[in-house]
Amino acid sequence: MPENDANTALAALRDWWQRVTDGETVSGPELDAVISRGRPALAVDTGGEAHRLLAIALHERWNRARTSFDDAGRAIGLWQHVLDRTPEDPVAAFFCGTLVTFLAERTRDRADIARAVHLADIATRTLDNDAAWHLSGRAHLVRAFSGGQQDGLAVALDRFAEALRRDPGDQLRCEIAREQLRAAFARYGRDELDRDEFHGYVDLGYAVLDAPGDATLGDQALLAGTLAMVEIGIAVPEGRAHDFSRVRALLARYRDVDLPDPHLRAELAAAQAILDNIAGTTGDLDRGVGPLTRLARSDRFPERNRAVIADALAILRGNRAVQEGDLAAFESALTAFENASDPTLNGFAAVLSARREALRLIEEGDELEAAAVMYAAREALPTGDPAFDLLRDLLGGAVTGDGTGAPFTAAARSVTLTTAVRAAARSDDTAALGRLAAEAGELLGHIPDDYPMLKIPAYQAAGAAEEEVARRDPARGAAARAAAHYAAARTLAGGPHHPLWPQLTVAHGRSLRLGGHPDRAGSRALGRSALVALTWQALIQADTGHALEWAATADRHVRTVAAWCAEDAAADDLVAVLDAGRGLALHAATASRSMPERLIAAGHPDLATAWRETSGAGDSPDDNLRVRAMHALTADSDVLATPDPAGIRQSLTAVGADALVYLVAADDDRTGLAVIVPATGPVHVLPLPDLAAGRAVGGWIESGRDLVPEDDDGQDSFDDVCRWAWTACMGPLTAFTDRWRLDRPARLVLIPTGALTLVPWHAARYDDGTGRHHAIERLVVSYSVSARMFRDTAGMPLRSPESALIVGDPRGDLRYAAEEARDVHRDFHPGGTLLGRATRDDVLDWIAKPGRGPSLLHLACHGHVDQDRPAEASLALADGDLPVLELLARARSAGLDLDRVVLSACSTGAVGSLHDEAVSLATAFLAGGAHTVFGSLWPVPDEGTARLMYAMHRHLSVDGHAPVDALRLAQLAVLGDLDEDDDDHGWAAFVHLGR
Repeated sequence: MPENDANTALAALRDWWQRVTDGETVSGPELDAVISRGRPALAVDTGGEAHRLLAIALHERWNRARTSFDDAGRAIGLWQHVLDRTPEDPVAAFFCGTLVTFLAERTRDRADIARAVHLADIATRTLDNDAAWHLSGRAHLVRAFSGGQQDGLAVALDRFAEALRRDPGDQLRCEIAREQLRAAFARYGRDELDRDEFHGYVDLGYAVLDAPGDATLGDQALLAGTLAMVEIGIAVPEGRAHDFSRVRALLARYRDVDLPDPHLRAELAAAQAILDNIAGTTGDLDRGVGPLTRLARSDRFPERNRAVIADALAILRGNRAVQEGDLAAFESALTAFENASDPTLNGFAAVLSARREALRLIEEGDELEAAAVMYAAREALPTGDPAFDLLRDLLGGAVTGDGTGAPFTAAARSVTLTTAVRAAARSDDTAALGRLAAEAGELLGHIPDDYPMLKIPAYQAAGAAEEEVARRDPARGAAARAAAHYAAARTLAGGPHHPLWPQLTVAHGRSLRLGGHPDRAGSRALGRSALVALTWQALIQADTGHALEWAATADRHVRTVAAWCAEDAAADDLVAVLDAGRGLALHAATASRSMPERLIAAGHPDLATAWRETSGAGDSPDDNLRVRAMHALTADSDVLATPDPAGIRQSLTAVGADALVYLVAADDDRTGLAVIVPATGPVHVLPLPDLAAGRAVGGWIESGRDLVPEDDDGQDSFDDVCRWAWTACMGPLTAFTDRWRLDRPARLVLIPTGALTLVPWHAARYDDGTGRHHAIERLVVSYSVSARMFRDTAGMPLRSPESALIVGDPRGDLRYAAEEARDVHRDFHPGGTLLGRATRDDVLDWIAKPGRGPSLLHLACHGHVDQDRPAEASLALADGDLPVLELLARARSAGLDLDRVVLSACSTGAVGSLHDEAVSLATAFLAGGAHTVFGSLWPVPDEGTARLMYAMHRHLSVDGHAPVDALRLAQLAVLGDLDEDDDDHGWAAFVHLGR
C-alpha cells in the first residue's frame, strides 16, 4: 500500500480521536467514515497506534447499538495484536478485557472467561484505578455465574469494594452498585451473607439511585430493575409481604428510557412481567411475555440459563392464560410445565391438570370421583421437597395451622377450607360452619390486596362459609358478610374480563337474596353482569373448539339467574338471561368477522388493522390480540349485549313473525316455561308444568341419508315424542296464540333450550274426531339458536338467488340425491353450477368467490353426526368430510356470502349434547353469514327427501314464497299424502333457520 494512503488513514484516526478527547460528539455516520478510512493504516502500523485507535473506534460503534458483536470481536482482535507485542500494556488490557468480559457473558466459554479474568488482573496491577477494579469484579462475577469459580461471588464483591474505595464517578458508581447487588443477592440466597450485610448492599443501591448525579438514565434504569427483582425475590423468604407499590414505582420511573443494549431492556421488562404475575395485575401481563421470549432465545445466555428463562416464561404464559381464561394458551402452558427443566413445574402441571378435572367432575355432581382424581395426583408427587409438600397439601385439602405466616400459607389454608365448608353443609352442622366462616374471615387479614390471585379465592372461601351460615340462620348477619366478601373479590377481579367473574358475581347475587332484607333487583343485575362475562370469555378463545369448551360452563349460571328472574316475575330480565348463555361459540364466530369495524368505532384503528391482517390471531403465539381487542371495546359494546325485548320486536316485525318463544324445561325445583316475546305487547311467561327435559327423538347413528331414527319401538317412539310435545308445550302455546284472533296461522320463532333442542316441535301431534293433526297445520314455525342470531339474520334483505351451486351425490351412492340435484338445477336454477363429484375445495372456493350476487348452495349428500360430539359433524364430499369446526374457522375470519343454504342430508341440524350451544352444520352456515339455512334433525330417507326438497324449491322459486313458508307448504303436502299407518316421518326432520 502506498505510504501516503496509510498516512492519510492514520491522520483520519488521529483527527477523530482529538475531537473525542476535546469533548466533541461524533455522529454515527461520521464514525462509520472514520472506521472505513482508518483501516488502511493497519498495513504499515509498526508502533501499534493505528491498531489502538481503530480498536477504540470499533468499540465505540458497538457500544452505541450493541445489536451485533461483530465490531466488538474485531476490536478484540486489534487489542490482542497490541498485547502480543506488549503483554502488560494497561490500556490494551483494560479495553480488551472489557470486551472479552462481554463476550464471556454471551458464550459462557471457559477459555473466554479465563481470558477475561487474566486481562482484568493485568489492568488492576498496571492501572490500579476504580475502572480496573470494577472490570475485575465483573469478570469474576461472570465466572461465578457460569459455575467456574467456587468463591467467585465473594471475590467479585471484594473487587467492587476496591473500586468504590477509589471514589468512582457517578456513572461508574451506578454500574458498580447494580453488579454488586447481583452478586450479593446470589450469596444471600445461598445463605453466605447475613441479612444485615445483604441489606447494606440494598441500601447502597437505593442511595445511588436517589442521588444518581451524572449517571445515564439507562444505567439508572438497570439499577432500578435489579432493585425491583431483589425486592420481589426476598420478601417471601424473609417472611414479609411484598412492597409492590415501591417496586412498581421503581419500574415505572424508567419504563420509557432508551437502553444501550436490547437485552438489558428485555431484562427490565422481564422484571415488570414477574412483578405483574406475582402481584396478579391484570392488564399488564402481556408486557413481559415478549421480552422473556427474546431472552429465552438469546445467544447471550448458555443453554442452561436459557432453560431457566424458558421455565419462567412458561409460568408467565400459564398465569396469563389462567387470568384471562384462554383455554388454548392454558393447554400450551401445561405442556411447557410438563417439559420444563424444573421438576417443581412438572409437579405443578400434574396438580393443575388434576384440579381442572376434579372441578369438571364436581360441576357434574360427582364429588367422589373428583376426590379420587385429587388423591391419585397427590400420591404421584415426590416427597421431601417443600414445594411438593405444599402442592400435596393443596391437593389433599390438608393445609393446617393458623395461617399467619406468609400470604401463600394463609391463601392455601383458606382455599382448603372450602372442602370443610361443603362437608359441614352436607351434614347441616351450623356450629361448624360458623367456626369455619370466622377462620376464613381471619385468614383474609394475612393476605394483602397486592396479592389478588391469592386473595380472590380466599374471599370466595369466606363468602361461601358465610353464605351457608346465612341459609340456616338469617338473623346472624352472615348474608351481609357473605355479600361483602364477594363484593371485595369482584373489586379485585376488576370486571367481566376476569375468568372468575361469573362465579364471583353469581355468588354475590345469591348472597343478596338471603337474610332479612333481600335485594332481588340487585341480585338480578349482578346475574346479568355475570352472563356478560360468559360472552367475553367465549370471544377471547383462539378457536371455536375452545370457545365450546368454555361455553359448556355457562349452563349452571344461566339456570341459576333465570330462576331468580322467574321467581321475581321479571320477564324482561328473564329474556336477556335466557339469551345470554346461548350460542356463545357461534356468536364468537359471527362477532369475529365484524370485530375490525367495532374496533374502529371504539377508536382503535391499529387493533382493527392487526385483526384484519391476522384474522384475529395476532402476529405471533404471544400476541394476545383477541384479549387486547376485547379490552379496547367499550363496556356497552353490542358484541357483549343481548337483545332486549324492544330489539327483538323490531326483528320480528322485519321478518313478519308474531312472536319469539323460548322453551325452558322443568327441573326438580321449577316448572317448565314458554317465555313469549310478541311483536307487540309485553313479554308473557306461560307455565308448562309437563315440559320436562329428556323426552326427545333418539337413536342418532352415523349413517347415510337413507336411514331413519333407530329406536326400540320404531314408529311408536316417534309418535310418543310428538304427542308429548303437543300436550306439554305446543297445545298450550297454540291455545295462547289463538287468543290473538289472527286470520292466519301464527308465525313463531322457537328457541328451545337444553335438551328441548332435540324435539321437532313443528311435528307435535294431537288426535281429534277428524283424525291425526300436527302443530305445523296451525302454526308457521321457524327456529333460532338465540335472539342475538335471529337479530343478525332478520336485518338481511330477502333476495332471490342469481347464482347457485348444486351438489348431488358426491360419493356416488345416493341415487335419489343425484336425481334431486339434477332436477333442482334443471327446473329452478339452470344458470347455476351442478357438481356430482364435488370436493371440499369445490364447495369452499365457490363460497369464497366474490361478486356472485344473491346465491344459493344446495348440498344433497351424506351427513354425519355423533350425538356426543356434535361439533365433529360433517358433510361427506368426494374427497373427504367438511366438518363444522372448519366452517366455523372460516366464519371467524371471513363471512360466507350466501343467501340460502339447503342441507339435504342427514342430521345437519342435530345439536346432540351441545344443547344450548346448538352447534350443527346448519347453524355453522348461519353463523358464517348465510341468511337462510334448511337442515335436518336426524337421518332422513333418500327418496322421500328428494321429493320434499324439490317441492320446497318450487314454492321458493316458482311461487315466490318466503323460505319458512316454502318448507312448511312442502311438509304439509307430504302430510296430506300420508295415511294413518304410514311410518314416514322424514318430513318432520327438516327445519328452517334464519331469514
